[in-house]
Amino acid sequence: MRIVIVEDEVRIREGIAKMIESQTEHVVQGEAVNGEEGLEMILRFKPDLVITDVRMPKMDGLEMVKTLYERKIPLHAVILSGYSEFEYAQKAIRYGVDEYLLKPLDIDDIKMMLRKVEKKIQREQMTNGTPELHLKNLITDEDKDLEKNCCILKDICGFPSEGVYELFAGYIGSAEPSYRDKMEHAVEELKEKYREFKIHYIYLENMQKSYLLGCGTEGEERFAALEKSFYNRLILSFRDKPEKAVWARKRFMRPEQIRDAAKELDRLLTYALVLEPDGWLKASQVEQYCPQPFLDPAPINIQIRNAICREDMPKLKKGAEDFLIYIGKGHFEIGEIRKAFIKNYYLISDTIQEIDHTRYQHLRSKNLLRNIENAVTWHELKNAYLDVIQAIAGAQMKREDISNYVIKRAINYIREHYQEGLTQEEVAAVLDITPEYLSTLFNREMGINFSMFLKQFRISHAKRMLKGTDKKVYEIANEVGYSDSKYFQRVFKEVVGVSPGEYRQMK
Repeated sequence: MRIVIVEDEVRIREGIAKMIESQTEHVVQGEAVNGEEGLEMILRFKPDLVITDVRMPKMDGLEMVKTLYERKIPLHAVILSGYSEFEYAQKAIRYGVDEYLLKPLDIDDIKMMLRKVEKKIQREQMTNGTPELHLKNLITDEDKDLEKNCCILKDICGFPSEGVYELFAGYIGSAEPSYRDKMEHAVEELKEKYREFKIHYIYLENMQKSYLLGCGTEGEERFAALEKSFYNRLILSFRDKPEKAVWARKRFMRPEQIRDAAKELDRLLTYALVLEPDGWLKASQVEQYCPQPFLDPAPINIQIRNAICREDMPKLKKGAEDFLIYIGKGHFEIGEIRKAFIKNYYLISDTIQEIDHTRYQHLRSKNLLRNIENAVTWHELKNAYLDVIQAIAGAQMKREDISNYVIKRAINYIREHYQEGLTQEEVAAVLDITPEYLSTLFNREMGINFSMFLKQFRISHAKRMLKGTDKKVYEIANEVGYSDSKYFQRVFKEVVGVSPGEYRQMK
């Protein structure tokens, strides 16, 4: 299952995520700190399960679940609550909540809950009926006995041994959240309108893929009408929307060809990463796509790395835009495109790890690499990459959000004058407070004294310049406020553990 966790207590949120990912095979797609952020994440990722706290700022868990229920967003939800909130949490039953868990939680509680929800999803999938179940087995290769399944479809479900078959396959993960409801409503209309055909529909939750199979013996003309109706309802109506599903189709004659047809359509859908069809995604479009040899965008990667080292967010965003333009216009192999994005992610992640461990942990907690690896369309891949860039910029803003106004002013003054021979007495005088009071505030708000903060601030800038520029060590020492190069090198090694020259050589 794909899971989103919505919990304002970071310890509980991260603890649940770690337990799920280390103890089960389920995937935590994202973590949100309140209902507002959770709602946005759910509408975007379309998870199978949401685990949410009750009491949270901005929008609580019940408001979020109610909003999803009213918008008819299909998903399963589990409510977390303290003992005093349990009766309040039970009100969510009207919104289709599956389970309630009382805090504190342990791994057995979570495993049992996940098993219950997973079984419920499996039962829901199986209640589609025997034809859908065996059709699902054929398409997903879950049952290797092709002949047995085809015999059941023919002898029990009434599929013709030979006739006209058409399989429609669509990836809907890139569509707006309401698309699935509209699609299932359209399927019911098609079943009603074309009663002479057997029409069966399945949806694969984990892959966000839909398959519709029509079969009969009524001839090509009637099938063409079915195809046109499908196109008008599920493709043409959404053509102008930025978020839309991608569909392909294949016609054949016998049920034994269903599995091969599904594999061929799945292969076509992978080209949604490089093709943006107005209508059907066709085999002819894929055949005409001529990939060019991939050339690594080394200058752009250097631009991005240097921007991070210098904390130049506008240049980082410009580098990200240049990267997207380069890949988008390159006509490269699909595998090479995905590898380029993954490599760029690790370039960003490794650079952040070197210079700012707090921001690195923030980036890792977002699980953004998984979204890059799982993106099917260019729209999804682009957004997943931009989320990485935004996570870095957002982490910087949060890192600077210090509650004490005096400390904010002190840090701003340090930022502007750290290259000079700055002292605690000088900063205190500018702020019109005593040096002792400034020291007390630093210890209380920052957890370290003024001198240590100034030293770490200067060394942090020195590390960025060592990695992001070709300047000499003595030049860097002077630029970060150390007139004595040897003293700078001694302080640098004391803080970082290696000399400036050794740090520059580290990869």
